[in-house]
Amino acid sequence: MGMMVDADVVLFKGNVITLDEKKPRAQGLAVKDGRILWLGTNEEVKHAIERGTQVRDLQGMTVIPGFIESHNHTLLFGLGLSSIDLTKVGSIEDIIALIKERAAKQKEGTWITGVGYNQNELREKRHPNRHDLDQAAPQHLVSLRHTSAHGYVVNSLALAKAGITKNRPDPEGGKIGRDLATGELTGLLFESPAMKFIDDITPKPGFEDLVKALGNASQRFLSEGITSAMDASVGSNDIPLQIAAYQEAVDRGILKVRHNLAIWSEAIFDYCRFEESMKEAGKKLLGLGIRTVLGDEKLRIGPFKIIVDGAFSTVTAVTYEPYGLDPNERGCGVLVVEPEKLARLASLAHGLGWQLSIHGIGDRAIDVCLDAFEAAQESHPRKDARHRLEHCTMALPRMFARIKKLGVIPVLQPAFIWELGDNWFRQLGRETCAQLKPFRTLLDNKIPTAFSSDRPVVSGAPLLGIHSSVNQKTRTGQDYAPRERITAEEALRCYTIHGAYATFEEKLKGSIEVGKLADLVILAEDLTQVRPEKIKDIPIMATMVGGEFGYQRS
Repeated sequence: MGMMVDADVVLFKGNVITLDEKKPRAQGLAVKDGRILWLGTNEEVKHAIERGTQVRDLQGMTVIPGFIESHNHTLLFGLGLSSIDLTKVGSIEDIIALIKERAAKQKEGTWITGVGYNQNELREKRHPNRHDLDQAAPQHLVSLRHTSAHGYVVNSLALAKAGITKNRPDPEGGKIGRDLATGELTGLLFESPAMKFIDDITPKPGFEDLVKALGNASQRFLSEGITSAMDASVGSNDIPLQIAAYQEAVDRGILKVRHNLAIWSEAIFDYCRFEESMKEAGKKLLGLGIRTVLGDEKLRIGPFKIIVDGAFSTVTAVTYEPYGLDPNERGCGVLVVEPEKLARLASLAHGLGWQLSIHGIGDRAIDVCLDAFEAAQESHPRKDARHRLEHCTMALPRMFARIKKLGVIPVLQPAFIWELGDNWFRQLGRETCAQLKPFRTLLDNKIPTAFSSDRPVVSGAPLLGIHSSVNQKTRTGQDYAPRERITAEEALRCYTIHGAYATFEEKLKGSIEVGKLADLVILAEDLTQVRPEKIKDIPIMATMVGGEFGYQRS
């Protein structure tokens, strides 16, 4: 057989889904020095067993490639674990109670933070406002982050500390919430140019806080089968500090999940001083001393991330037609950067060798993103740039040929259907929603599509994402877009090999092949064979990264 090397780990009597077209299934595998040594039948794999080999009888369980979380916010999620969790609150009354409880434990004048509220899931069907937060904690500074991460609501003390008054104009690309009748401040701040007023005055996490947050996030990821991830907003406070925290977490062995780091454009670029920033941006990017793909198998620099619009839930995603449940809030969204300026910034980063990662949700925003990709390639033609369109939610049929021609990789979040679909029906209408998240159409057009969660916006579990793309059901059981259903194996590819392709790593990971990294997940059942409505509930039995078990179910 040609295999005489003893293995570090052998798994046998299993169902191995390799995603390798030449050898799609196997019964077992052997691992040596963190990579796949052998794949084959039970008898073939047993030849790699020696005295020191760790052997596991899978008893028919299924092995798949490790999930690749192609777009999430690892640091933001990890840091948010110490804030008040508002993801499951049912009313503003509940929010007030939780803030009061936290206020009783903290010194007056300190910050109380909360994460994950969604006004559409609250009984009142509205955002909490500064008066609600004032009632809950009048002597504390309070800031709550919307589930989309595209908005804050803060109390009066926080507004005053930030210098936000009734007469302060909206910053370019941002929006300060005001009562339509009186013009008074509501405490709401939408999109990063407005949210920055609060970011600038809130206490910044220290180095050890960042390292600890990464360790906590890593534990959660491994329990969900995630072996690689991209943090889509590194540098939102301090690029060197955050990269150093990632390096330290890897060195200490507490960040076991491989990471690509997307560098957040607004950390080095001030959209309110566009022309000045354009003159400085090239030097700043070069001065960082980094570029896409710098690093190793554990930690790499990813793309240059630019945000163009917001989210449907905050009516800040940019569309051609107005939308929104509340007649007072209906609109076509908030364009963070003007199209011509975006094209110039994208061309600059592209010309310096960066992969571009541009956030575009609404149909108009996607057109603006594609224009920018096209301008970048025209200014500096590059083969295989693999620019990424993050979210690509309202992609229309007329856009697919252009996406394919430009070689753009859509990075979608299927779990949005499960967690946000019911709200989108109310915000956008069923006819419009039928065109959102066009999984089937993208794959039929042979466009490599990567899946992710955008955690902490929604749950980060990849099995929930696969479940959502296969079943096309909202949390309440309503059909979403049945014609866009894909198979479980197609969804698995989007969460593995397509994710690897999106970071130029398809030769390293994303499938189970000899010589590739031994990043694996053991499932209690075969996700391609169980009833589709059961996919999200399949137990993760173990997660392996580089040949080592980082998680094992009790």
